[in-house]
Amino acid sequence: ADRVAGGLREIAPPGWSFRDERPSGIVVPGLRVPSLYFSRVVLYPPYAWARQGNVNHVLDNSYGYLLHFIDARRTVVTSHGGTPLSWRRWNREGPAMRFFDWAFAGTLKAARIIVVSDYARRELLAHYRYNADHIHVVHHGVDPAFRVLPAESRASAKSRYLQGDEGLILHVGLTIERKNIPGLLRAFADFSKRSARRYRLLQVGGQFSPEQSLLIANLGIAGQVTQIRRLPNRDLVDLYNAADAFLFPSLYEGFGVPLIEAMACGAPIVCSDCELFHEVCDDAARYANPQSPTALGDALAAVLNDATFADELRQRGLERARQFTWEEAAEKTLGV
Repeated sequence: ADRVAGGLREIAPPGWSFRDERPSGIVVPGLRVPSLYFSRVVLYPPYAWARQGNVNHVLDNSYGYLLHFIDARRTVVTSHGGTPLSWRRWNREGPAMRFFDWAFAGTLKAARIIVVSDYARRELLAHYRYNADHIHVVHHGVDPAFRVLPAESRASAKSRYLQGDEGLILHVGLTIERKNIPGLLRAFADFSKRSARRYRLLQVGGQFSPEQSLLIANLGIAGQVTQIRRLPNRDLVDLYNAADAFLFPSLYEGFGVPLIEAMACGAPIVCSDCELFHEVCDDAARYANPQSPTALGDALAAVLNDATFADELRQRGLERARQFTWEEAAEKTLGV
């Protein structure tokens, strides 16, 4: 959102101005806001209504409920993937799911919808009525900070996180169900049993559940798995560069930003053989059935045991990542 908003300001035509209106910025004299959630749900709709522009852009479809209050005829919503049908595969019924339904119903009121992939566009049109001509695909960009670092920087990163001559297999993201963490762990265990070299699995951005922690213990890989819950982007760039392979076996995504970050840093990718990931990575990844730990393990072996193939994936990834820029995202967003 910040990158798109900043890009729009840079390319603004004469007579255009852009203003951010965020729920975190609402101040009501004499009222102590109890939480950001309260600010977002209770205070934000009337605030947004009062602060509308000639064109409104809701940068995240989870805020689509705003279109029940603001003028939908001059509002664009960016949807990052997922519909009530797909989301129910991974989320329990309850207040959060009903809130998503409410936000999605608001999104469908929009004059235009921006989606972040062709896959997300087809998914929406397959199950919901909306004018296909009013849905536009604008891919995410990759931050310029994600780049190939000098060899000494990669070596330094490896020394911080690895022991001895260990290799590094990296996963970045949450550890919720659709991220397929059991598949990730079983694939790593399967590959490790067959590998002559010792590897470490580094998971960044999540927190293992008790069930996932038990699985790690039962697979006998506790000594080879490290988790880092929070990490600045600067250090994340180091890890992508240090990784011998980036493993991303998700069962469902709206786009998969870590994929383009990994490609931009030259990390060879092994990921789910799904329609969306082919759209994002093209020929710059080794694909495997995410439901089969053996297939994922075989894909890891194909990359990690063949230096020539790994180098080919790195080069293809660097070329592919250059196609995802925030400048282009801003241009296409302005066009909509």
